[in-house]
Amino acid sequence: MTHPFPDDPAVEARDLLRFDRPGPDRFRSHPAPSGLLRLYGGQIVAQALTAMRETVPPDKVAHALHLFYQRPGLTDRPLDFAVERDTDGRSFAQRRVAVTQDGAPVAHAMASFQVAEDSALHQDAMPRVPGPETLEPLARFFAERFAEVPDRQRPFWCRRQMFDWRPVEPFHLGPIEPRPARRHFWLRAQVPFADSPEVHQTLLAYASDTHIIQGGLRPLGIAWDDPCLQISSLDHAIWFHQPCRVDDWLLYVVDCPVASGARVLGTGTLFRRDGALVATVVQQGLARMLDAPRIGKI
Repeated sequence: MTHPFPDDPAVEARDLLRFDRPGPDRFRSHPAPSGLLRLYGGQIVAQALTAMRETVPPDKVAHALHLFYQRPGLTDRPLDFAVERDTDGRSFAQRRVAVTQDGAPVAHAMASFQVAEDSALHQDAMPRVPGPETLEPLARFFAERFAEVPDRQRPFWCRRQMFDWRPVEPFHLGPIEPRPARRHFWLRAQVPFADSPEVHQTLLAYASDTHIIQGGLRPLGIAWDDPCLQISSLDHAIWFHQPCRVDDWLLYVVDCPVASGARVLGTGTLFRRDGALVATVVQQGLARMLDAPRIGKI
């Protein structure tokens, strides 16, 4: 089908990592053409991580990041990143960043960086699931059901995305019965990236914001496309354990231990195809049921 939205994965990937530098430890992003009415949260996570990393010595690599969202960002305006250098030790460095748009706060984050160290290794085993070659791309699912996707959801789900997502469990539109929260998705970047571990780490952070909250709706019997559902990311944390390449297949295992107070807590683990656990993700999101259907697009 002809894509109704201007999103181009190659342009988005190029501009995601490209900054102007208006001052010391200050960075400004380049907006990419998009059909979204608000910025994708994973973009803010990835760019905040990149801005902080630019102020850290090259021998230190990010191992943890925690970001709080403050308000939606507009897609046609740049973001400004003001980095503060909190600590610089022999093994670790910590940074904070305030993310603003036209002077208004959008998010704030903190990350920790560490020099590479050898140690013993322990990890949970990767679940045994069908391989990605046997599964339908999510993009095909939405292309074939375009007319069924609610208007307000189309700009996100029906745009050309940077990653090829392949759900292991059936993906649904419309009302659902309560189901287990745990789900599995294979993902792989659809555009090539440089052989830089830092770039692949950043793109992993970008992808980790997708699908993690929706699983928490399933035990409640709430469909992600319910017209009365108001859903939004509140914060996002990620811990990096081992390097990976996002242009190789990764398995994202998402779960939800609790939903309460109109909030859903999503957890995720990301595995390389060889079974190595490369990252752990936790995100809390708003999941509020309104009395009337929402108006407008997400």
